[in-house]
Amino acid sequence: MNISKRDQRLLLILLGIAVFLASYLGTFRTYSEKKAEIQTQIEAITPRLTELRGYQSHLAEYQEGISKIQDSVSSELSKFPDDVRSEDMIMYVTKLEEKIGLNAKSISIVPPELISQFNVPKESSEKYELVPVAALRTCLSIDCSLNYDQLKKLIDYIYATPEKTALKSVSVSYNAETGGLTGNVIMEKYFVSSSDYTYKPTDIPPVAKGTNDPFGTFSVTAPPAEGEEN
Repeated sequence: MNISKRDQRLLLILLGIAVFLASYLGTFRTYSEKKAEIQTQIEAITPRLTELRGYQSHLAEYQEGISKIQDSVSSELSKFPDDVRSEDMIMYVTKLEEKIGLNAKSISIVPPELISQFNVPKESSEKYELVPVAALRTCLSIDCSLNYDQLKKLIDYIYATPEKTALKSVSVSYNAETGGLTGNVIMEKYFVSSSDYTYKPTDIPPVAKGTNDPFGTFSVTAPPAEGEEN
């Protein structure tokens, strides 16, 4: 069968149209599938987007609340020292003797114990990071002699101490020989330690070299040097 050139052109045109339609339908089907997939994803994230827009509309309120909480946390933490060491305890007892007038016979210091661990947000470089913090407690026991007025002053002084200090127990008895009181006072001191704190040593008065009793609790008489006349 002979096909004229005119028919050949028509067949080529029809073949081209068929290829175009097949390509178009394939592309359209892929496009429709992608569109449906994207639409499903949009529908899935729409509730979350609405929620985030709600947060954005209250951003100023949230920032104000965060700032207030930070100020509150900072204010509370500032009431606690960064550390409490043995020299701090000794100087505290020295102050009690100076301010109250009691006579400390002996003291006992319990090593710090961990109470709690938590994280505190800290702003740095326009972002927040969590700083690990540990709350600790140490205990000081004082055996002393004092009178009734000094006992009342002692209790008031302990509770007025700027650093967090709590009176755990007081045990006193009447001393018939002195007419005063002999007793034991146990107090607890709390401090908060973090990874970025710097310890500030207690101001300890200078003691001259050769002083055997820096805290005035006893006296020692040195023996005469060899060859020295009595």
